[in-house]
Amino acid sequence: MSTWAGIELGGYTIDEWQNTYHKWLFRDSERFREVKQDSQFIGYRMEAEKLKRRLELQGVNRQSVELDFNELKALWVKDLKSILQSLGDSDNESLSDFLLYLDGLQKCSIDSWLKLIPIAHHTCQLTNESETCLITDQHKIHQSLTETERNLLKFMCSNYDEYPNYTAGGYHFPCQSIDSYAWAILQFIEPNSVCELNLSDLISSGWVDDFEDLAEYQEGQTKFYARAKAEIREIISLSESGGANPVLQRLAYSGLITILEAYLSDVAKRQVLNKEAIRRRFVERYEPFGNGQKTLRINELFSKMEQLDKLITDYIDSQSFHSVKTINTFYSSVLLVNLSSHLLKRLSDAVDTRHDIIHRAGKTKDGEPIEITLKATLDLSELVFEVMASVDEQIVDGLLDDQ
Repeated sequence: MSTWAGIELGGYTIDEWQNTYHKWLFRDSERFREVKQDSQFIGYRMEAEKLKRRLELQGVNRQSVELDFNELKALWVKDLKSILQSLGDSDNESLSDFLLYLDGLQKCSIDSWLKLIPIAHHTCQLTNESETCLITDQHKIHQSLTETERNLLKFMCSNYDEYPNYTAGGYHFPCQSIDSYAWAILQFIEPNSVCELNLSDLISSGWVDDFEDLAEYQEGQTKFYARAKAEIREIISLSESGGANPVLQRLAYSGLITILEAYLSDVAKRQVLNKEAIRRRFVERYEPFGNGQKTLRINELFSKMEQLDKLITDYIDSQSFHSVKTINTFYSSVLLVNLSSHLLKRLSDAVDTRHDIIHRAGKTKDGEPIEITLKATLDLSELVFEVMASVDEQIVDGLLDDQ
């Protein structure tokens, strides 16, 4: 099923796409996400004044727009004259319309379009209202216009076939760039108007991804943390249902450490792969990217770059993120996430206990059985929550860096 997305400036459509979109002049810092029970907006927003400055910096001004405008307008005048010549003196009902269109095109300047676009826009909106309202409003509008302007307005609201000289502007505004059309709209809309690109329908239809980092920032937690918390609650529920069952408590205890390890690994992988500064810091500090590598020849550069994501993923997957040493070293040096020594000491003791449960059949080095009670499992779950909360808060704080 096809879905559309478009850029609107002060209520005027600047451009639109089917099943996809282009960022145009928007920046990542202008992403906006507002999801309510009965409505949502996920996309980009910026003020009209900011857009005006960006267009100016790109050389889009009255002089450049008029050049674009006059070039396309001349082609349409030529096309209409050709059509009229082919119709000759026939009684074709389109003949009178084309004569009016040609009159409006030839005699009106760019300022006429700037004056009439809001009127054309209003006229098109009125077509959905009652016929009486349309006639009354149209009569008032026409009284304020010259005959030539009325002819141009008819052309702007017509179904004139622009082939093969298509315009990038609405209401037949002659231009071949949406930048030119945006400049035109900026000349008459309110200064506090907003330019926005709404991607909500594309996201809902599955054509593009949601702004995951923005959603997580608004939620105050990563999706990995949300998932881990749900898994921990399931283990707690299972543990509580088992009561004094020692085997079940040992399984629950070790499972909590596994959830923490998966969370830390997932966060590390996403941060390294998706944030350029972190990615570079990781590659500069860790094997297999360091001194053990042979000298890299320039003609191998692109090949190595293509393999880099896989090398990073393989290396992170090989790490034991239940190891306190690994957690402390990797997170502090690569992700710049720090955990308190108190938390790390408590986690280290729990990891040692988990090691004995998994690798020594639930016994210590001295062969003494390890007793895991429901209280011990619940205490560990609180510790895991505390560790993840500390990490997640620092991760979320850096999610919205504009890259």
